[in-house]
Amino acid sequence: MTIKDIANIAGVSTAAVSRYLNGGSLSEPKKNAVRKAIEATGYRPSQTARGMRTGTMNQIGIIVPRVHSYSVSQILEGITDAINISDYMPILGCTNDDEQKEIKYAQLMANNHVAGVILMGTMMTPMKKDALKQMEVPLVVTGQNFKGFACVYHDDYHAMEELTQRVIARGRKHICYIGVTERDLQAGLARRQGFEAAIQADGHVSSHVMLADFDAQSGYEAMKEALAENPEIDGVICATGNAANGALQVLYEQKKKVGGNISIAAVEDSWMNQVAKPQLSTAHFYYRQCGQDAAKMLLEQIANPEEASITKQTCLNYSIVDRGSI
Repeated sequence: MTIKDIANIAGVSTAAVSRYLNGGSLSEPKKNAVRKAIEATGYRPSQTARGMRTGTMNQIGIIVPRVHSYSVSQILEGITDAINISDYMPILGCTNDDEQKEIKYAQLMANNHVAGVILMGTMMTPMKKDALKQMEVPLVVTGQNFKGFACVYHDDYHAMEELTQRVIARGRKHICYIGVTERDLQAGLARRQGFEAAIQADGHVSSHVMLADFDAQSGYEAMKEALAENPEIDGVICATGNAANGALQVLYEQKKKVGGNISIAAVEDSWMNQVAKPQLSTAHFYYRQCGQDAAKMLLEQIANPEEASITKQTCLNYSIVDRGSI
């Protein structure tokens, strides 16, 4: 059986069958007709033949900064949800937060004929921008709003702004913000800007800003230092869930009554946030949907190369989950 045979049975064009197999857009009647033809014949496309014809293999490269992360694992699950039904195989590259490896992996994957690449974005540099622009395969970035690239990202600014407003509404007057590097334009810069917008809009609250890494230990150290510098702190907002888990440990050690005489909240909602007593209030991001949308966007570019130059950017919504720690 060939694509032409399937097209004849389904009563559609070979291009329509190709779009179906590659996850491209297709009307429901045509999609159903192709699916029934494939099910009736047991047709399986020859990946070797497709690779020889197109110059690409049925592989999608995925580049992540770390694997021991709730957000990364959820985005990965979303990506595989979408690509598994499209007959593509994921190839994973983990940089361990080494920015040079992002460029290296992207180039290696493209040179080895992957059909496309999904990059879980961290920081953008001029060198990285040039390298990514020169790639000859479709690319989609998750978690960052990089201008000129196809992206699926989160509304970090408004999520942090609303989270801060919730803490202010609780009557807190001395609020500590534990952020991350602002070279990360979303988790670092956009979240801090959202925090500051809420503080400035109120006008009666003081802020204490600390910087941490993306782990619980640095959140612990930042919280301990902040309380030593300003014992009046009665509200804590963290840019990441890991930093909040470290900060919570300090509050417990210093006999602070979380949700009573001090509030704490964070962006990123994971199962660990529900272990605390009381459970941590968070801004919930839809990471799995982020992965699904990114994979669908990439598959659409693969199926329709003429549209690959059109840069699509999707900003996902969020929800506030108040569990009592505010």
